[in-house]
Order: sequence, then C-alpha cells, then structure tokens
Amino acid sequence: MCALSLAHSPYRPYNTANSAARVWHHDLLQATCFVANGVTVTDENLKHTSIWIRITHHEGQLWLPGIRLRPDHLTQVTTVLPTCSQ
Repeated sequence: MCALSLAHSPYRPYNTANSAARVWHHDLLQATCFVANGVTVTDENLKHTSIWIRITHHEGQLWLPGIRLRPDHLTQVTTVLPTCSQ
C-alpha cells in the first residue's frame, strides 16, 4: 500500500522539502477550500493540474494536489468548495 504526501504549500514544488504529512488509501480527509493557481503537478500518466485542495489534518491545514483525485471527484470538489482566500 502506498502513502500520499500532503504539502505545506500549493505554491512550492511538490517534493520532499514541501512534504508535511502522509495519508493512506481509505483515510477520511476533510476538504475546506481549493486554489486553481498552485504549482502544476503531473502524475504517472502525464496528466496534470494546478488545482490544490486544502485539507484539515491533525498536522494542521495541509494541501492535497488535485491530480490525486479522480477527475469526476475533482470536478465535484471545485464545484462545491469555496476558493481559498490568499
């Protein structure tokens, strides 16, 4: 089973220096808002997006790259959640 890194900031590269915590498949995450102008993240299938979702986590307010959501879920999230204030 693989873990997914949550980031400190959606405006810094998605790498180990920006890694804040890890979550696992089936972990329940609570999204609070999203930004559409974060650093672009490309996945293993060469799909990419600059959308990031702010997550409430026991480590604080962290960021999930939108590319890690299924496309239909990402559309739902960006329709339902407010845009984060900067």
